[in-house]
Amino acid sequence: MKELLIIIVTLMILQFLTGILHIKYYQSVLRKMSKRSEGYLGVGMNRQKFKLNQICIMVTDVHGEITECRILSGFTVFSRFRKDPGYEGKNIFHIEWNGKEKYKEVMENAIQMIKNEMEKRNTNALTTIELSVN
Repeated sequence: MKELLIIIVTLMILQFLTGILHIKYYQSVLRKMSKRSEGYLGVGMNRQKFKLNQICIMVTDVHGEITECRILSGFTVFSRFRKDPGYEGKNIFHIEWNGKEKYKEVMENAIQMIKNEMEKRNTNALTTIELSVN
């Protein structure tokens, strides 16, 4: 009984440590991709029980052209981001899925986040122009 308790506690500590390492990995990839002078970054997530967890980090230029797209898909902390070069160079306003529905939901979430940021920046720019005119 004592050995079982020791094994359970050890596994819980191991799970906690690997979870922290995975969070640090995610943050480092996000930090690396966000080091752009111009453009937008969007993150889409699909976290459901009993289904593959998916995360998409997408970077676009100011016109909405995808410059980098990375997708993480898996159940465990050993999952890693993979580049998806199939979408690089495509515009988020005119994207065709062509059978790539596997990551469509998370990519659409990331695209929506980018569009929201574009709207905010345009609204802020218009407000600044209006204030400077008055």
